[in-house]
Amino acid sequence: MSKENMLRAMVATKQLEIDKLKRKIKEMEDKFEQQRIDEGGWNSDNTRQRDTKNRKKDKRIKSSDSSDK
Repeated sequence: MSKENMLRAMVATKQLEIDKLKRKIKEMEDKFEQQRIDEGGWNSDNTRQRDTKNRKKDKRIKSSDSSDK
């Protein structure tokens, strides 16, 4: 086998390894995405975002006294 053929075989082997790793990464990303969806998405109760149910209740009820002066 010539040196060129050996290099081509090595490149093909490395490309197969790269493709295998890319598939593995894609599977892991899909699994993570599905887990996120199953837990209620980004707006689930376990996130740190403000709760929209209490938004109106939390608003200031009376106006500022500075405008009365």
